[in-house]
Amino acid sequence: MFEYVPYLSFLTSGLGLFFIAFLGIRFRQIPSVYGLMFIIFALVFLEFYIYALTSKHIYQMLFLLRTPNIIRAFLPIVLYLYVRAKLHPQHKIAGFQWLHFVFPVGVLIALMPDLFMSTEAKTAILDAYYRQNNFFISTPSGWIPAGFVQPVSISVGIIYGIASLLIIRRTKKKYGADYVYVNRQNLVWLNLLTWAVTVYFLLQLYQYVNLFLNNSFDPPSQIIKCLLGITLFFYFMTTPNVQENMDGCIIPVNKPSPSPQVIEPTLLPEFSQDAMAIQLDQQVKVSQDFLNKDFDLPRMAESFEMSPVKLSKLIRKYYGISFTEFTNRLRIQAFLKQATNLNPYTLETHMYQSGFSNRSTFYVAFKKYVGVNPSFYLRERP
Repeated sequence: MFEYVPYLSFLTSGLGLFFIAFLGIRFRQIPSVYGLMFIIFALVFLEFYIYALTSKHIYQMLFLLRTPNIIRAFLPIVLYLYVRAKLHPQHKIAGFQWLHFVFPVGVLIALMPDLFMSTEAKTAILDAYYRQNNFFISTPSGWIPAGFVQPVSISVGIIYGIASLLIIRRTKKKYGADYVYVNRQNLVWLNLLTWAVTVYFLLQLYQYVNLFLNNSFDPPSQIIKCLLGITLFFYFMTTPNVQENMDGCIIPVNKPSPSPQVIEPTLLPEFSQDAMAIQLDQQVKVSQDFLNKDFDLPRMAESFEMSPVKLSKLIRKYYGISFTEFTNRLRIQAFLKQATNLNPYTLETHMYQSGFSNRSTFYVAFKKYVGVNPSFYLRERP
């Protein structure tokens, strides 16, 4: 059955590319998604390399030679920073934390000579590998001595994987049971991702030792790695609450969720008796044009027979907020008014009926004004 291992690696990498495309299309406006996309890309790349190597198609893709060492060096660093950003989205990466990249950048520089080898030289290395499987670990890699780059990179991966798991554990302990309860599915995702990458490196360590001692490739461990990758892809895509929290976990606010009336934009006190301000306020809220997903500043300005620039200035003057915030608050208020008739299965339908045109904008606005994600609100509302 092990002759099918290369094609299982190919299947895993193919599914991973679809997953990357899904992330890029669905969450492209969320910065942290690019960290996740690199993590998945790294796993996909490493699996595709195994496919190319075990099927000997690497002869047609000589550019792959040595590059897995570079990808493997960057993977755990990006994982660590991704987990940190998800748990503490309000914290930016400090200057000294960029020092985490010293090791992978060093590996990249040290491997440069091999990356620019001639076709004949790369072919000779592969020929030697197929004659003796442990050839890669008994020959230098660029400027790096033999038997150094793989075990060190794998060890760094395991260390950073464990460090990422410890960050998750410390965060859960720091913020307590409420935080864990609110963010349980997102924390499951972070644990699953971190454990998957850590186990991936542990299996690579096992494969390296097996190659070093027995001069042979271990198919069962490769199958496990493929199954880990496929599990990750499907878990994320079938768990809506994880997707809701793509911009980071939510630390629950120790106060009740605001009512629709509190979220509704109201005129500033100094304009509560202003005739023009009152007319604008009543016309927008009575007509409820904001429930149309095509409602925007030019369209609203046209209904008031004024320029978009002037209307934008008036909204900021009368309400103290931007037009975008003004519209989003009206739409969130409309959504909350339907809360008694909502459940997680009809959430998306009512989201569109409230005037939102995409999920990302809705989730960001909802969490900004309500304090928790929509599905949690629907489950836990009074």
